Amino acid sequence: MAAQKSNLFRIALLGYSQKEFEHVTTLVNMLDLERELKLYTGDLEKVRNVECELVIAILDDSEQLTKYTKAVAEIKGGKFKPYVICASHAMEFNRLESMRAKGTLASDENVSMPILLDRFTQAVQKAVIDKEPDEDDSAGNEAGGGGAPMARLGDLLIHSKAITQENLAEALKFQETSGMRLGDALIELGMITEDQKLSALAKQMRTTVAESNAYASIDINIAALIPEHIARRFNCLAIEKKDDELIVVTNDALDLRMLDILRDVTDLTITPILGKKDDILTSMERCYRDIATQSDAARIAQEMDDQIEFIKQEEDEADDSSSANELGIIKLVNVLITNAIRDRASDIHIEPQEHEVVVRYRIDGDMRRVMSPPKRSHHALVARIKILSNLNIAERRLPQDGRMVMKVGGSREVDLRVSILPTVFGEKVVMRILDKEAFDKSTANLGFSAHDERIFKTQLAKPYGIVIVTGPTGSGKSTTLYSALQTVKNVTKNIITVEDPVEFHMEGINQVHVNTKIGLTFGAALRSILRQDPDVILIGEIRDHETADIAIKMALTGHLVFSTLHTNDAASAIVRFTDIGIPSLLLSSSLNLIIAQRLVRRICVSCKVEYEPDAELLETLGLDAAKVKHLYKGTGCVSCNGTGFSGRVALFEMLEVSKDIRKLILKNASTMEIQDQAIKEGMKTIRKAGIETALEGVTTIEQVIAVSMEI
Repeated sequence: MAAQKSNLFRIALLGYSQKEFEHVTTLVNMLDLERELKLYTGDLEKVRNVECELVIAILDDSEQLTKYTKAVAEIKGGKFKPYVICASHAMEFNRLESMRAKGTLASDENVSMPILLDRFTQAVQKAVIDKEPDEDDSAGNEAGGGGAPMARLGDLLIHSKAITQENLAEALKFQETSGMRLGDALIELGMITEDQKLSALAKQMRTTVAESNAYASIDINIAALIPEHIARRFNCLAIEKKDDELIVVTNDALDLRMLDILRDVTDLTITPILGKKDDILTSMERCYRDIATQSDAARIAQEMDDQIEFIKQEEDEADDSSSANELGIIKLVNVLITNAIRDRASDIHIEPQEHEVVVRYRIDGDMRRVMSPPKRSHHALVARIKILSNLNIAERRLPQDGRMVMKVGGSREVDLRVSILPTVFGEKVVMRILDKEAFDKSTANLGFSAHDERIFKTQLAKPYGIVIVTGPTGSGKSTTLYSALQTVKNVTKNIITVEDPVEFHMEGINQVHVNTKIGLTFGAALRSILRQDPDVILIGEIRDHETADIAIKMALTGHLVFSTLHTNDAASAIVRFTDIGIPSLLLSSSLNLIIAQRLVRRICVSCKVEYEPDAELLETLGLDAAKVKHLYKGTGCVSCNGTGFSGRVALFEMLEVSKDIRKLILKNASTMEIQDQAIKEGMKTIRKAGIETALEGVTTIEQVIAVSMEI
């Protein structure tokens, strides 16, 4: 043990890069250790025989996972048996955690890169401070008395320089009158944070603090081992199971009554770890909501009559809906939709597979699997949705589109656009959620910069011309158009829209729903609208020559026209118009403004951290590495379910059609020529707008690269 008492603090860093080396060195320096630092780096052969208190093994190449696990096992089972931390980036963290739970990874703990300071401090305490023997420990162990008495929380906080002796005296006095525990009293007085309290408690009780991103990987089958009423009573949550051991996160690991009840209920050995109260509550809501949904689906399948599986007659198929009503399918559909609205999902996907049905939500642009109802419930589930959407339940061979309206909470109306597509294993259902309450129809929260907002409002103030919004499906074009309508809406103006379908009903605006089955096309509706004396017209989408021709002529005859087009950038919209047969002369005279837009994911404010970007990446983006010292990203937390993102923000490319650009249109100039001229006049491309947004810490540079087309 002499080496443990030396004045050296030795870390071996395995599988490192220069970036990780600097990161760990910075963390050690921030600890202000009263020891000399000795940092060994390199591969397994270099660190195998080095006596170290701590080894940080960084997985920087997932393809070398087998070699990595073998190296960790050799270090942990070697002569010196150091404390081993396996570090990885977020995408590999859950995989390593699963391996550790199964016993195939011989680490003492796993952490997600970049390693946070408080997490690193705990590791150092376990690796060095906790291993330092003293005479009291030896005597206690030899006497069988269980070792030295537990250190006092106040002393630990003073030792870590979180508080002073005067702070402790004040808190103890406050504790006498408030009846609070010391840690809570210190937080109430603003002397420490909850993180500092948990870190000290973890050392005091020889336990750990749950990392925020660990909550995102909770298996709901493990969480379900603790009944919901017990979990809520003690504010605890089961997060991991290792053989007969159940790891439970709680904000009070000393509650013996809780530990006894959990042991009796689960018939497992309970290992408590500490967690933030809000993190536990948020994860508890998510887990038990998913557990309830899964249970409902399982119960429905058990009660379901086998005859539903083998319908052969078309006339019998209509009975699906009544069977669904009797067997609880109504409740399952309601739960799927209400949960999706609560999780801010934009779409619900019900996908039949060979042996199961998968339900996924699209949240902030990414798909997330939420549950898997039994395969036998699929027909009844689809039949119920068809009934609500006024679709033909007897038709299973052709695609169908419909719409339904659902009331949530008694008064909140939500529109759902329903699309049904026959696949190999059954009908796939996609429901697009159009939440009227969540839809903001003002320009204030669109995400415009001051420059873009000035251009937008200037063009909307014009009495005639066309404003075009371009972008892929789901990029927020409708939101921008509705915001434009809200801006120009006035009792003195006659505003009419033609949409397929009408997504949101707006008071004071006449909205027409296109119905091609009866001949009410965009063209037919627009020809009739001209006899309705409109001032402002919104066309849901320009799809063909007829619609484009009428829109251009409306703009030339004194109407303000808003519409959408599918192109990659603003300048491409001009070429798209000429491709569908609009003469350059008419186009140059009618176009006022073209807006290209994309949605990128917003970094979660709860787990946003700075990091040093790669110089090569900055060079690719045309940025000066000497000036850009840091960018931002989310590490993953309870608030964002481990994704590092929460919500989305729009990026805009505003192309004002100036006199010079009108001349280029008349000359049939190329997209590049028009774009170059617009940039000279001050237009920001989507990539430039995205880079500025990333530098402000709103989104990540990877999100910007993913949605921008520039090279």
